Amino acid sequence: MSISTSTPQHAKPLVQFNQVHKTFVVDQKPVKVIENFNLDIIEGEFIAIVGSSGCGKSTLLRLLAGLDLDFDGQIKIAGSLITGIGQDRAVVFQEHRLFPWLNVTQNIELGLVHEPLSAQQKKQRIQHYIDLIGLNGFEKAYPHQLSGGMSQRVAIARSLVTQPRIFLLDEPFGALDALTRHQMQNELLRIQSQQKITTLFITHDVEEAVTLADRVVILKPKPGRIEQIIDVNLARPRNRSSFELHQLKEQVFHILTEDKIA
Repeated sequence: MSISTSTPQHAKPLVQFNQVHKTFVVDQKPVKVIENFNLDIIEGEFIAIVGSSGCGKSTLLRLLAGLDLDFDGQIKIAGSLITGIGQDRAVVFQEHRLFPWLNVTQNIELGLVHEPLSAQQKKQRIQHYIDLIGLNGFEKAYPHQLSGGMSQRVAIARSLVTQPRIFLLDEPFGALDALTRHQMQNELLRIQSQQKITTLFITHDVEEAVTLADRVVILKPKPGRIEQIIDVNLARPRNRSSFELHQLKEQVFHILTEDKIA
């Protein structure tokens, strides 16, 4: 199986994974979860990592986020090794993790705790991202008054309000119903297009991956490793019922399941 880890159009990468290995200790025994992961991501690119549960998708996101520094190899952002979490990266998890005693504005404002901004500047930036996620009129609403999709929009705004360079999403729509998930996928594409933000999206949903991403990184488990990288050379907005998208989905499915079929 051919593997491509080269940067598209030979552009200078913003993110570089170089021979990354990750091992956990389980029952006092080392278990390798990531093996020789190499990937370059250019600025503004939307990358989806897809694979079965336990293949190391979320582990890779945590490594790039700087939440776990216990690994072998190198991860660089703009040529510099990561040394921990930073304002240049923001993470959205599957659970929205909003504080129930804070309203929408206050939850988003948490992203600006360490920003040297005046009260007026914070107010203007928060309102900009409330407008961006389409929650005008809900500024004073509390989490229990919001739907699952609306709560996840607030979580996205709280991450984006810091104006990060890299946006990391760990199966952010996994807990949503099918219709809301579809709507949130479209919202994410709209936001990513407007913000031109480099995006790494973790999912086990093949259709979601090929619908959203510029490139789909297919991981195989035990240990997690790149099996293939698929370029999605389809114009946006993508027709979810098109033959071309269906072909890509079937191609990714085949790669993920071929060992089981053989």
